[in-house]
Amino acid sequence: MAGNRKRILHMTPPIINNGVYKYIFNQMEYIDRERFQFDFLTRNQKALAATKEYQKYGFGIQTFCNTERNNEEDLRKEITAVLCQGYDAIHLHTSFWRGFLIEQIAMEMKIPKVIVHSHSTWVDVKDDKKREEILRLHNAYKEKFDFRYATDVCACSCLAGDWLYGDGIPREKIQILPNAVNIEKYSFQPKIRDRLRKEMGIEDRIVVGNVGRYCYQKNQEFLIKAFVKAREHNKKLFLLLVGGGELKQELKKLIHDLALKSDACCLSWQDNVQDYFQIMDVFCLPSRFEGLGITSVEAQAAGLKCLLSDTIPKEAGVTNLAVFLPLDKQIWAEELARCVPSGEREDKEAEIGQAGYDIKTAVKKLERLYE
Repeated sequence: MAGNRKRILHMTPPIINNGVYKYIFNQMEYIDRERFQFDFLTRNQKALAATKEYQKYGFGIQTFCNTERNNEEDLRKEITAVLCQGYDAIHLHTSFWRGFLIEQIAMEMKIPKVIVHSHSTWVDVKDDKKREEILRLHNAYKEKFDFRYATDVCACSCLAGDWLYGDGIPREKIQILPNAVNIEKYSFQPKIRDRLRKEMGIEDRIVVGNVGRYCYQKNQEFLIKAFVKAREHNKKLFLLLVGGGELKQELKKLIHDLALKSDACCLSWQDNVQDYFQIMDVFCLPSRFEGLGITSVEAQAAGLKCLLSDTIPKEAGVTNLAVFLPLDKQIWAEELARCVPSGEREDKEAEIGQAGYDIKTAVKKLERLYE
C-alpha cells in the first residue's frame, strides 16, 4: 500500500515552533496515512528532526541551503534534485513574499499539485527599517504572482488571502483551509485545572493567559503592560505566558522590572499545552496581526473567554466567547480587571465543529485538495 501513497512535500519556514508547523502536525495526526505521505523541505533539518512529531511519524526531511536572493542558480539545482524524487504535490507554506522561484521550478517540472498557502497578514520583524524593506519586496512580488506559479492557492482566512495574493488571483479561486484543532483534546478538565493550579500555588488567583511565540507579532509586551494597569483594580489577577522565541528574555526582564515576580510567570513551550488552557480564566491574544490565530480556537475549545485584538481575522471568533478589542492598554486593562474565575465553562464543541474548525472535518478538505 505504501507504494500507492501520494507523496506530499511541505516547504516550511526555518523557525519550528509556530502556527505553520502546528497546522501541518495537526493535519498529519488525522490524515489518512495509507493514502498520503508527508515529507518536509526545510533549511532547519536539525530542529525539525528534534521534534516529537519526527520521533512519532519518521517523515522524510529534504534540505536546501541557498535562497533566490543569494544564489538563484544553485537553488534551482537543489530544488530540481529534490523534486525529481517523485512528489505528487508540493505544499508551500508562506507568510510573505521574497520570491517564488521554487514555485516556478515546480510548475516547469509539471509537479501535479503546486499549492501556495498563506498563513499571515503582515511581516513579523521588529526592526521598522528592515520590515519596510521586506514589505516593499513583498508587494512587488505580490503584483507579479498568478497561476503561472501555482495550481492551487489557499489561505487560513480571507485576510490572509488578501495579504498574499494580488490582482492576478481571483478571490473566488482562493481556498480557505481552516486552522482546525482536536476539540476534544482541549475540552474543559476540572481535575487538571485544580491539580496544576495547586502545583503552581495559584489556586485563589484569576489567571490571565497567553500561548504563543515570544515575538513582535504576538505583542506580549502590550499584554504585560495592560495587566499591570488591571492589577491596580484587581489584586487577584495572575499572568501566565507560555511559549518560546527571540523575545523571551526581554519579556522576563520586563516582568522583573515591573515587580511582577509573584504575579506573573513566563514559561517555555509545554508538551501538554492543552492542560495550561485549563488553568486559565481568560485567554488573551493581543497580536499585531495574525493569519488566523489558532491558539484562540484552542482556547474557545477549552471554554475560555477570549480577548483578541481587532487586527485578528474575524474568522477566529468561532464562538461567542471571543471579544475583539482595539490595541488600547486602558481598554484591555478594564476588561482584565472585570475577569472572574472560569471554574464553570460552556461546552462549545458543536459550535466549533459547525464553523469548520474540527480537525476531523477539516482534514477531509485537505485530502480532497491533494487528490
